[in-house]
Amino acid sequence: MIKTILGYEIEPGVSEEEYEDWLFNVHAPDILANPHVDRLVFNKVLRPVMATSGQTPVPEGPTFYRIAEMHFADEAAYERYLAWFEEHPIAPERTPAGRTAFRFYVLATTRVVEREPAR
Repeated sequence: MIKTILGYEIEPGVSEEEYEDWLFNVHAPDILANPHVDRLVFNKVLRPVMATSGQTPVPEGPTFYRIAEMHFADEAAYERYLAWFEEHPIAPERTPAGRTAFRFYVLATTRVVEREPAR
């Protein structure tokens, strides 16, 4: 699996209520119409964490309203995702433009490490 990971703030002048309504009732359905994305994960940021589990200080950095993920089977699926939107563009008034202030947007591989079940 691979995923895109993106961090953002809401654009000034857009209320949280307006944003949430657009995100879940317009944008998420538009993205999920693309058959090559497997899953969307929306992580709403509660607060920054100022130290790691080993008490290493974390410098103050950018803030985020949300850090989101789009999951894909592999890089070929991601490329098909991009090609699909070239053929099926989202109407400009439905896109993130004017709503989402992106801070970063990256494509990443994923490795999950989980606790072994208790016996």
